[in-house]
Amino acid sequence: MPQVSASSHKRPRKLWWLVGLVLFALFAVLQMPAAWVLNKYAPDTPYVQHVSGNLWQGSAIWQMPVAASSLTGTADWSWQPWQLLLGKLGAKVEIQSEQTRLHGQVKIGWHSWQVDNMSGKIAPSTLASIIDWQLPNTPIQVNNVSLKRQTDSGATSAKAAGFSQADGQLMWVGGEVGYPSGGKVFYITMPALRAELSAEQKNNKNLLHINLLNQQDKRLGDLYIDGDNMLDVSLTQRLLENMPDYKGQAPQDTPVVSVRQPLLAGLGAQ
Repeated sequence: MPQVSASSHKRPRKLWWLVGLVLFALFAVLQMPAAWVLNKYAPDTPYVQHVSGNLWQGSAIWQMPVAASSLTGTADWSWQPWQLLLGKLGAKVEIQSEQTRLHGQVKIGWHSWQVDNMSGKIAPSTLASIIDWQLPNTPIQVNNVSLKRQTDSGATSAKAAGFSQADGQLMWVGGEVGYPSGGKVFYITMPALRAELSAEQKNNKNLLHINLLNQQDKRLGDLYIDGDNMLDVSLTQRLLENMPDYKGQAPQDTPVVSVRQPLLAGLGAQ
């Protein structure tokens, strides 16, 4: 019978010791307190008030300054270790702020981030904290929203910064909206609408396209967000006809309002 050398027995043992050492180190890292990691690598962040748990599973209280007050809430995460095989850090997350509830997956790569299967609802109180408008007491439903955004640091001539993937929809039953402009408040009765998300490439830019449709799938307008966080708004005659003071005449699919501004410009303006 063939004899097995002693060295052939030692190699597997050394390999298993190495595998065990790597797994032990990995689980030791995952058990590190999340608060200690935050203080170590982001000690001056003003948006996180309290962190509990560890890197594997934990929660945080966050605060975002908007308008004259602050929007606060909680975030819970549960790490998904198999995302490391794809070269990403991934976690299942749940975000809450008053009556707002969102849950899905967040993945962070070297030069990109993405959100997958984000669903839930955005409460009217949350919207009122962000936008200084008179809004109806109706939430926005978020249905399986997925986004992938390439950051500036990872952009190349072949892959521009911006949104490379987008899917899902937002739904809103609408109602009366009052928005301030030029010292006056203008009112429009927003119909029930659906916002379809997609990624588009235009003028060598990767854009997030939000297509606004009514219940009959008729076009109400379009929103575009580019890699520089600029927002382009285009509203049609069909939507503006819901404004009592509007007297314009045009085919219903004609864009009659076009605005370009930074994404967060005017939010919470007093």
